[in-house]
Amino acid sequence: MANSLVGSELRAGSGFARKGEGFKLIFGETWNFRVKTDQVSSDRLDVLYNTPGLPYAGLIYGPLGLICDEVTCERDTKHTLYWNVQARFQTGTAQQKAQDENQPSPDPLTWTPIFTVDSFTTRERVIDEDYTTPTAKKPLNSAGTPFDSSLVSSSTQCQFSFVQFEDPTLKLKTIMDRNDCVNASSYVTDGQTYGARTLLVAVQEAELGSFAGYQAWRIKYRFTYDPLTHDEKRLDVGPYYLDGAGDTQVYKDKTNTFPIIGALNGSGAKSTTPSVLTFRIKKEISFSFLRA
Repeated sequence: MANSLVGSELRAGSGFARKGEGFKLIFGETWNFRVKTDQVSSDRLDVLYNTPGLPYAGLIYGPLGLICDEVTCERDTKHTLYWNVQARFQTGTAQQKAQDENQPSPDPLTWTPIFTVDSFTTRERVIDEDYTTPTAKKPLNSAGTPFDSSLVSSSTQCQFSFVQFEDPTLKLKTIMDRNDCVNASSYVTDGQTYGARTLLVAVQEAELGSFAGYQAWRIKYRFTYDPLTHDEKRLDVGPYYLDGAGDTQVYKDKTNTFPIIGALNGSGAKSTTPSVLTFRIKKEISFSFLRA
């Protein structure tokens, strides 16, 4: 069936501004359209989703970034080939945007997720050096040996979530394999670049259903961003070392009498100051499944 707009947006319409939660101001508008169909048997779904130029619910439009909350249609009682359509918009929290804002598609598999910052958290991590300037100190006692317990510090992390619609043939195991993993390489979205292993993804929800008339998975993800990466670091110390022949020896004091916890150079040999060992404790995956 071929549907078309009669002209563009009609002059009839309305707007509003109201106070939202906290200090937010909410702006809204209604747009009105007239649609001509080529058959009197055209139904509401056909008018709403098969008319080029009509807004689609859930996407962002206009210079204010208004979200289309609702689109309704009503057949003209006198001219059965014509329908009157009203679209309602307001500012708020959007989940999706069209890849081509000039020609948006009703297919949610083409929509791009919008990231929403949920919270800022802190994470305790073992430090390998302190913040002394100009030369940072290793977490060692005055004799140059490690403390009985590690020194920890807090670092700030940011958590943000988003929803993405995906292929309905996607296997549940594929979705599960994305959980609790980090980005194997740099990831770019919204003009920002996130370094490798700085984003930890959690799969929060997954729903297989029909959305806007299209079969799809609706999957909610949450990223935890740590600019220091999600790796773990440890000082290279221990009660044993490797000698020149590669044999394991007990680490002893200068008198070669008492066993101690000594510094290692990152390859198992003795050292005056310990090296820092980095462990990639999270599985690394490609984030190519995301529509940035």
